[in-house]
Amino acid sequence: MGEWAPFFGRNAFTMTLAARLAQQTGALPLLIWGERRRGGAGYTVRFSPLPEPLPADAADQAESAAVVNRAMEALIRQCPQQYLWGYHRYKSPRAGSPG
Repeated sequence: MGEWAPFFGRNAFTMTLAARLAQQTGALPLLIWGERRRGGAGYTVRFSPLPEPLPADAADQAESAAVVNRAMEALIRQCPQQYLWGYHRYKSPRAGSPG
């Protein structure tokens, strides 16, 4: 399931599972990413809280997706060469699929 939310100036179909789980359980949403070290010497794993809160109303999935996308944009802008653009964020879901 997902929602269309802005991502780098274009609407992208964005999954909502992580936000829904955090809202339903009260868990602290974290951003977790691996940063490649120079010279191929492995990765450094980094953690950060979501910079802005998710909407209190779990039914507002479009805004939840927008919050997550803004957080991802901020991380990518810090070090764009670290982001793996390995999937198509702007594709439409298959006809008949839920969400």
